[in-house]
Amino acid sequence: MSPKSGLMYSFAAIAAVTIVAQADEAAAASSHVVRAGDTLWSISQQHNVSLANLKAFNNLNSDRLAIGQTLKLSGNAPTTVKPAATPATSGTGTVTTAALNMRLAAGTWHPVLVTIPKGQTLTPIQTSGAWTKVSYGGKTGWVHNGYLTTSSVKPAAPSTPTPTTPAAPAPSSNATVTTAALNMRLAAGTWHQVLVTIPKGQSLTPIQTSGAWTKVSYGGKTGWVHNGYLTNSSVKPVTPSTPATPTAPTTPAAPQEQNINQSYVTTANLNVRQGPGIGYALVTSIPNGTTVKATKQSGTWVYVTYNGKSGYVSTGYLKQTTTAPSAPVTPNAGDGGAGNASFDYVVNTPSLNVRTSASTSSAIIGRVTAGQTLRIVQTSNGWHQIYIGNTTGFVAASYVKAVPKGSTVNPTPTPAPSQGAGLAAIAVAKKYVGTPYIWASSNPANGGFDCSGLIYYAFNQAGYSVPRTNVATYWAGSYFGTQLSKTFVPQAGDLVFFENTYTAGPSHMGIMINADTFIHAGTYGLGYNTISKEPYWKSRVIGYKRP
Repeated sequence: MSPKSGLMYSFAAIAAVTIVAQADEAAAASSHVVRAGDTLWSISQQHNVSLANLKAFNNLNSDRLAIGQTLKLSGNAPTTVKPAATPATSGTGTVTTAALNMRLAAGTWHPVLVTIPKGQTLTPIQTSGAWTKVSYGGKTGWVHNGYLTTSSVKPAAPSTPTPTTPAAPAPSSNATVTTAALNMRLAAGTWHQVLVTIPKGQSLTPIQTSGAWTKVSYGGKTGWVHNGYLTNSSVKPVTPSTPATPTAPTTPAAPQEQNINQSYVTTANLNVRQGPGIGYALVTSIPNGTTVKATKQSGTWVYVTYNGKSGYVSTGYLKQTTTAPSAPVTPNAGDGGAGNASFDYVVNTPSLNVRTSASTSSAIIGRVTAGQTLRIVQTSNGWHQIYIGNTTGFVAASYVKAVPKGSTVNPTPTPAPSQGAGLAAIAVAKKYVGTPYIWASSNPANGGFDCSGLIYYAFNQAGYSVPRTNVATYWAGSYFGTQLSKTFVPQAGDLVFFENTYTAGPSHMGIMINADTFIHAGTYGLGYNTISKEPYWKSRVIGYKRP
């Protein structure tokens, strides 16, 4: 071959590679792979595509998405130009777990064609994100790469000559963790041991990729993280000339704080951390039953001091103690009870809480019982201020009945609704506090729950039989009783429903553990939130149900 013809051949090869790279770029720009936290609205904003068109391009009848799902961003399916020569297939991948489902297409929502036993050797045909197309038992379908020993299988380079490899490899781009508490595991798979939890916003340098997983270093340790929680999850491995230096961890940003003055009692052995979140380092531990005073609050965390050491603890393991009552108030003439010549005000429920202020979130300072006549100080906004002992407190007026003077003072009390199933469901849910959010999971065997999956599991374990469905159906259907408005005062065991969280309409739910705090499976795992103190939840309540 002459030098001239060889040079032309090299230019032709470079041009072919350039065409393939440009086609791959075009394909990437015309599609989007769904990651954790994505919604149709956020994807439409990111790619400047209307929500209606995005649904039309992908034949979507609802707003529900699945992690790993590929969405078209235009009317034509993304295509990739292939070299003229047929690429040779790469090496084989071995199934590492039993009962690996082969599906009709790449996604857990597609039908299962066959279940492949553990240890079977498969030849990759094609890869798409976290999925690989294979043949087994006379059928061809898709399996998830997380269950193959070599899941990032790519077709081999075509036989066409390739340009000379540059002397120095191009450095890879950093991948940024987009969610808090991203677990780094010993190997690629959720069943492997967690080495460390990486806080939100850390920049990591990829070392190697395997399907849906990327190998990284952080805090002096090396392990695997899932690509769904990285800003660039399709990072390809780059062989560094020297060992990569792990990025120094930074302190996560703290939510806005407010000053408080409240005493609590711990309800379990409780960790004190340097900041308001589980990603912060431990300072000390406080034993169960210890009284502590909180001076600041940041979200669902409060700042306390114990044995000379200060830090943040989760309010999910604290019980508010009684605050000092206010001074007695002189009754107004003409008000009910002792100051009213025509009526007595009588408790009409088995037991009624007396609180420090006219709010269900205020501290309880005592109780009055059915048939007890109350001395009313004043009435306002659905609350009676009453005398109790040598001070005053507040009771809900809806549980107090005005009766003529001299009539029977023991009216039949309104029976308290049964809380048995709800309280038992709370006890079940509390066993799994701290477990991660797992989309579409309704069993702890999967490592965690989604919000409706937790409700299904907890109530069925408590002996209250309900089918597995979604939030919208639980709210609209007859399950758990009738709908109650958002002005309803809930009790422990009631269900609370929220709208417009990750999608429009009823989209999240939890179990009330008192009149203000609920337990649920949220973005950051199974835990507690307080409605009155968190505008995000308070603004999205649509109502309650009482099982």
